[in-house]
Amino acid sequence: MQDMLLAIWHQDFEQLIQLQAVGLLVTCLVVILFLESSFVFLPLPGDSLVLLAGGLVGMGVLGPEVVFLYLPLAAGVGSVMAYWQGHALHGTRFMGQVERVIPEGSLPRASRLLERYGFWAMFVSRFIPFVRVLTPMLMGISRLNLLRVAMTSFASAFLWALALSMVGKFMMATPLLADHHELLTKCLLVTSFALFVIAVAAIGMRLLKRSTKRAR
Repeated sequence: MQDMLLAIWHQDFEQLIQLQAVGLLVTCLVVILFLESSFVFLPLPGDSLVLLAGGLVGMGVLGPEVVFLYLPLAAGVGSVMAYWQGHALHGTRFMGQVERVIPEGSLPRASRLLERYGFWAMFVSRFIPFVRVLTPMLMGISRLNLLRVAMTSFASAFLWALALSMVGKFMMATPLLADHHELLTKCLLVTSFALFVIAVAAIGMRLLKRSTKRAR
């Protein structure tokens, strides 16, 4: 894993191939997107990783099937998993824990989207971290039709992955940015890590703040 990350960091893609780590990289991307779309308490950097995947497709490191099939499939299955969580865990203590973990205002925002747009809310919320997990979860709580939820999940996941990956691919394929590929790749990696750290820190501060209020 460390060798794979170093190879990407230094843009030594020949070493990445020699290490036979391309498959491992795709597996990591798929797993992260699935988890990020399934569990609201796992603040993983889905958006920046899709941008990175699109950039790697633009440089010929990954095949187009990664962003057109594997990543949307992982995100879509994750949303269906979030639906089942809402369906099965409504009224339990777990849902109360979810409200404690997520950023303040995320749940009301997801509720408003669902009330205003119905199934179209999935397309809107797909581009909003945390909210994209809460929307299918609320659909599960509301007992909306599973087939329609699944179809909407996969369609929105495909459009989300397509849009972000095209941006990443454009950044890496544009001649004007050809001399800055290494910098762009490092920026995406650093951004992914930074967003993860910030999200974890925000959750920690939120839980600490609630604990302090209870102690008083």
